[in-house]
Amino acid sequence: MNTIKIFQRLQIGKKFNKILRINNKIPAIIYGKNIIPIPIFIYNKDILNINITSFNDDQKKIIKLINYKNKIIKTQILNIQYHPYKNRIIYHIDFLYIKECTELL
Repeated sequence: MNTIKIFQRLQIGKKFNKILRINNKIPAIIYGKNIIPIPIFIYNKDILNINITSFNDDQKKIIKLINYKNKIIKTQILNIQYHPYKNRIIYHIDFLYIKECTELL
């Protein structure tokens, strides 16, 4: 299973997301049932180390995220948004929080 280090975003909005992207960071969010959405960012190099396009349906894009407290958060990638005309540049990622007993989508 792939692992990525995450960092909490303290500021949200277009202006701050643009600043993140300029600094080679990708804005993302973690959603889940009965949890408040958590805005995060990840370093571009960390996500590029994982070949996201090679995931098949059996793997269901499961990623372990490690936060600043070294707590492991098991997630599934819901959506990846790419730059409108630079297809290789990731613009935003949506993660779905997975409880251990949750059935995957």
